Amino acid sequence: MRQVKIVIVGAGLVGGSAALFVAQAIPSAKVVIIDVARVRAEGQVLDLAHAAAFWGHSRFKAGDFEDARDADIVVITAGAGVKPGETRLHLAKTNTDIAVGIVGRIAPLAPEAIYLIATNPCDVLTGSVYDHLRGARERVISTGTSLDTGRLRSLLSERLGVVASAIHAYVLGEHGESALIQWSGATVCGMPLETFLTRNGKELGPASRDLILRSVHEAAKLIKEGKGATHYGIASAIGRICEAIVHDTDLILTVGIVHGEVEGVPDVCVSLPMVVNGAGARLIAYPELDPGEREALRSSARTVKETTQSVLPGR
Repeated sequence: MRQVKIVIVGAGLVGGSAALFVAQAIPSAKVVIIDVARVRAEGQVLDLAHAAAFWGHSRFKAGDFEDARDADIVVITAGAGVKPGETRLHLAKTNTDIAVGIVGRIAPLAPEAIYLIATNPCDVLTGSVYDHLRGARERVISTGTSLDTGRLRSLLSERLGVVASAIHAYVLGEHGESALIQWSGATVCGMPLETFLTRNGKELGPASRDLILRSVHEAAKLIKEGKGATHYGIASAIGRICEAIVHDTDLILTVGIVHGEVEGVPDVCVSLPMVVNGAGARLIAYPELDPGEREALRSSARTVKETTQSVLPGR
């Protein structure tokens, strides 16, 4: 049986942490780390090898683009980070050029690869990479709001007093300031959120819901103020997505692909609840939204679309 090869481009905190989570989720996979500074990739691999001595995985390699040949999944974490006072969308042109350049070098070597874009703004970059490749939509994936959804469920778990895995609530749209929470479809312990709140004597009114959404949006800022960077959350999401692809698990995650149309906005990458398996990510059922949520999703899709168009060549 051929060994699965997962290539991570970018050996910073996100790339290094992603390699660890990927290796733990898929012990049989070969994990190749590529970075413009080869010494940084080598440092990550050496550190990972020492960690792996405790649990047995030893298939890490620091490589160059030639080592991406026949990759099954290519994870892009390389790029500039958000500076104080900026939003993720400020990075669009710089990081689009980096991502498209990476794909341009790897695509001829790994024609069957699935691309997973984690570099911000991940939805814009996914749209740009898809425009460059023009392959199957489901094989160019944004990590999207998978992390935002995890943050939402963590906040609701604390508020409602139940484990996060019992909460099914999604953050949709852009991984950024225009994201929205699909409150109308949220369930807790198998029952609609409103029913759960009534039966437990709890309240989650409009002000509380607005605060939760702001907390989701501001989570990265708080983490950076405390420790300088966010990486475990997104790295865990990367590991989970790669696991779903390699093990063909039909997992439902809020990731993004370039949809043919979302709320009247054509060819735009935003996150919806998607099934993730060996073919990539695809939408099997469009979510039921109330009028306010539909308008918020339309606005979010327009934001991503406009930014994507601004960085595409010749647009």
